[in-house]
Amino acid sequence: MGHNVELVLQAEVPEVYSAFKMSGYTVSQIVQHWLCQCFWNYLEWLDITHYICVCIIMGIDYQVYLCVAVLKFMKEDILLHMQHQDLVLFLKEEPIRHFRVGEHLEFMQQLEKKFRKTILPDMRKISKP
Repeated sequence: MGHNVELVLQAEVPEVYSAFKMSGYTVSQIVQHWLCQCFWNYLEWLDITHYICVCIIMGIDYQVYLCVAVLKFMKEDILLHMQHQDLVLFLKEEPIRHFRVGEHLEFMQQLEKKFRKTILPDMRKISKP
């Protein structure tokens, strides 16, 4: 799934994608970390429940769009911490403050319109045994 986030991020928020490249850390690594924990300790509980509901109702590909929305929301912090050379530590140790899933639904729906034909079939392949 991380490669799908990278694909969308590179097209939609190239500055953040480049910051990861320059830091020597991949977007896939942090996304995998967040998703394995279901954003536990990163998002507020209410937003974790919203994330789960959005993915159930809107489709599994919304995991990708939410990750891109989070990274876009964190753009200034990501660029700052890349300059301070502590991007990995920041992303793994700090909560994602003030991110509200509902405030980013419109952006995620725009991403769905642009990328669903590519992302959803790929994600369905991953989930099949």
